[in-house]
Amino acid sequence: MFKARELALKSNDPKVQTTFFITIALQYEQMELDSKTLESLDEAEQYLAKIPDGTYHKYFEIGRINLVQGMISKKQSNPEIALQRFQTAVKSFEKIKEASKTYYNQSILFFYIGNCYLDLGSEEKAEKAFTKAYNLAIITDSNSLESYALKGLSQIQKIKHHNNRALQYLKDAEERGKKTDDSKLLEEIYKEMADNYLAMGNQNYYQLYNKKLQELQFKREQLELSSVNESINVQNRNALIKTQELESTYKNLIILTLILSCSICCIISFAAYKLMRGNRQNTREIQKILRD
Repeated sequence: MFKARELALKSNDPKVQTTFFITIALQYEQMELDSKTLESLDEAEQYLAKIPDGTYHKYFEIGRINLVQGMISKKQSNPEIALQRFQTAVKSFEKIKEASKTYYNQSILFFYIGNCYLDLGSEEKAEKAFTKAYNLAIITDSNSLESYALKGLSQIQKIKHHNNRALQYLKDAEERGKKTDDSKLLEEIYKEMADNYLAMGNQNYYQLYNKKLQELQFKREQLELSSVNESINVQNRNALIKTQELESTYKNLIILTLILSCSICCIISFAAYKLMRGNRQNTREIQKILRD
C-alpha cells in the first residue's frame, strides 16, 4: 500500500486516488490506528470533491467514507453518531443504479447498524438489521459476511436467554468463518460461544472455547505488532531517504558555492594582478620621463 501511494499521488484520476485512500484507511482501521484512519479519509475527501456529482463512483465512495467514519464512531462508543454516518452511507448506496455492486458494502453496513442498535438497547431493530445483513451476504456468497451476520443474530438470542438457539447460530458462523482468513471474526465467535456455555453452566465447553479464543488473540496480536513495526520501519526509511536527499542537496550546494567562490576569487585576483601590472608599467614610464 505504501508503494501504491506513490503511484496514486502521481495519478491524475481522482477516482483512483479516492479509492486508494479509502482502502488504506480500512487497513489502518483494522490495525486500530484511528488517527491514521481519519487522516487517510480526509485525504480521500479532497480527491472525492473532484469526482463529478451524480456518478456511480461519487455515490459509492461517499458511502464507503461514511461507512468507515461510522466504524470509528462506533468504536469510540458513539452509536448515535455512528448510526447517522451509516444511514448517510445507506442513502448514498441506494442512489446507485447498479444495486448489485453495493450489496457487499451494504451487508457490512447493516451488520454495524445492528450493533449500534444493540448498544442503544433496541434489540428488535438490531435483529432486523442483522437479518438484512445476512440476506445481502447470501447474495454476495461471502462466508465472512454471512458469519458476521449470524454472530449478530446469535447476540439477540443470547439477550433473550435462548442460549441453545444462540449456539446454533454461532456454530453456523464458525463453519463459515473457518473458510476465511479472518482471525478476529473467529475470536468474536469463540468469545460468544464461551459466554453462552458459561451462562448454561457448561464449564468444559466454556474452558475449551475460552482457550481457543486466547490462542487466536495471541497469534493475531503478534501479526498486528509485526504490521505496526513494518509500518514504522517504512516511515523511518522514507524519512531517511528524504534526509539523505536533503544532505545530498546541501553538499551539492556547498560544492557549487565553493566553485563559485573560487571562480570569483580567481577573477578578482586576475583583475588585481592586471591592475598591479599596469600600475608598475605606468610607474616605470613616469620615472623614465622624469629622468629624461
